[in-house]
Amino acid sequence: MPKDDEDTVEVRCPECSAKVSVPREKAERDFKATCPNGHEVPLVKAL
Repeated sequence: MPKDDEDTVEVRCPECSAKVSVPREKAERDFKATCPNGHEVPLVKAL
């Protein structure tokens, strides 16, 4: 498996179902992401 796949978290926006890719480091630091349509996607610690 390429290293890039391990360092990226992919989630779906709960409001519009857009796919959001977030670097794992940012996900672990911020616990949130923003979808392409501007919605905030809350992340939970999954590790």
